[in-house]
Amino acid sequence: MSAAPGRRTQEQRRAETIGKLVEATIESIEQVGYHRTSLGEVCARSGVSKGGLFRHFDSRLDLIIAAAEEVARRHMVAFDELRPRGAPALTIEEVVAFARQRIRHETNVVWFEVMVAARTEPDLRERLAPITKHLYDAIEERAVENFEGLDVPEEVVRLAVTSAVHMFDGEAIVGYSYPRPEVDAARADAAVRLLRTLGAALGGPAR
Repeated sequence: MSAAPGRRTQEQRRAETIGKLVEATIESIEQVGYHRTSLGEVCARSGVSKGGLFRHFDSRLDLIIAAAEEVARRHMVAFDELRPRGAPALTIEEVVAFARQRIRHETNVVWFEVMVAARTEPDLRERLAPITKHLYDAIEERAVENFEGLDVPEEVVRLAVTSAVHMFDGEAIVGYSYPRPEVDAARADAAVRLLRTLGAALGGPAR
């Protein structure tokens, strides 16, 4: 039997509640940090009771992992929107600008906070590992697909793109306490030149 027009099904209500809890977790970690994101904080922000929370998540860790998965998903959705499957390849400048923009996006603070916490929390580290692998594999695969016309070895493309991501990760983190916009601008230009030089040195066209 289908639901009456205008009435949400149980599955729709469940998805809406989970969405509120995950969004509140992302917002909380972004604004007050990982360690201050308690279940009480999430419930207050989401408007969901603790009883309602525990109907969908068994623990704070489960909620944190769901938030990390959502942040990773949003990164890949943003890339797919920038370059849909089968669309013309992005230039090196566009790839660098996109990587930097996503890393500086406010939701990526969640990723930074959770990754740092995982260093000293074994349970979090274990749960976060497959999400991290999936995200970086997806980033590398998109880069390989985008630059396949350059005739640059796949392993070099993977190394170059992950190295750029790590570089901009560090830039973003340090920038909270020591912003250097003029150095950051020069770094982005240097990253583009480096990737172009690498491609040319390995026989690919400078695109």
